[in-house]
Amino acid sequence: MRTVPVSATVVRIGIVAPSRGRTARSVHLGVTLDAVLDDVFDGVPVPYRTPTWFRRPEGDNTTLVIPPTVPSRWVATGLVALVDEALGNRNRHLAQFGRLRLRLAIDHGDVVLRPPHFGGAAIALSSWLCDSAELKAASAAAPEEDQVLIVSDRFYTAVAGEGEHDLDPAVFRQVFVAAGGGLEIGWLRIRPDAETWNSSEDDGLAPS
Repeated sequence: MRTVPVSATVVRIGIVAPSRGRTARSVHLGVTLDAVLDDVFDGVPVPYRTPTWFRRPEGDNTTLVIPPTVPSRWVATGLVALVDEALGNRNRHLAQFGRLRLRLAIDHGDVVLRPPHFGGAAIALSSWLCDSAELKAASAAAPEEDQVLIVSDRFYTAVAGEGEHDLDPAVFRQVFVAAGGGLEIGWLRIRPDAETWNSSEDDGLAPS
């Protein structure tokens, strides 16, 4: 059992509106998410597909811990694209009521591995980002989108740029999210036609 923190990328995935409808719908969404992630892992390039990936379902959420040998830039672009593709393929055959929509939050930092349990700063921050009012508002504002994405400030700083595998700063907006009794900076992926959020008023916790 490893108790010393290691550096890893954490992807927190939350199901949008899992409790809307009967229990059968919640079960269906959970099963569909498992299938989507299976499809995603099948698409991970062989050099990055190692046994040191961890995946933990937690009710309406799933946490992925990705080893540092997998480049953060690939997680930000390649993995997110695989999730989008797998979601589209699964949702294509579903009625609107059974459609799976996801909130994704990404951070890179310290993780303590105690399989099947995880802990550490990156686990906590990714959870706060995923459950943030800002990400939920973005999802509600774009019902046509299968997924919405937010990344931590340190992750964004490391991977934003103009390269082919960088996050495009033009499509991300800074927001402040409630985190452990304080505020943390996050970077929310936005639609080109999205309204401007004012991150300096109202504690940055609501759209202007």
